[in-house]
Amino acid sequence: MQTVISLLKDKAGVSSTRMALMIGLSSSAILVLVRIGVAAAGQ
Repeated sequence: MQTVISLLKDKAGVSSTRMALMIGLSSSAILVLVRIGVAAAGQ
């Protein structure tokens, strides 16, 4: 919870890079989940 608060506190350039990292990680995780779901549905 403290990490979320610290992320909200600094809205400067550091938070934007972290936001980009979080978006990239979440999008890749969604892609992996979709691939797993398609593979499970195919079987």
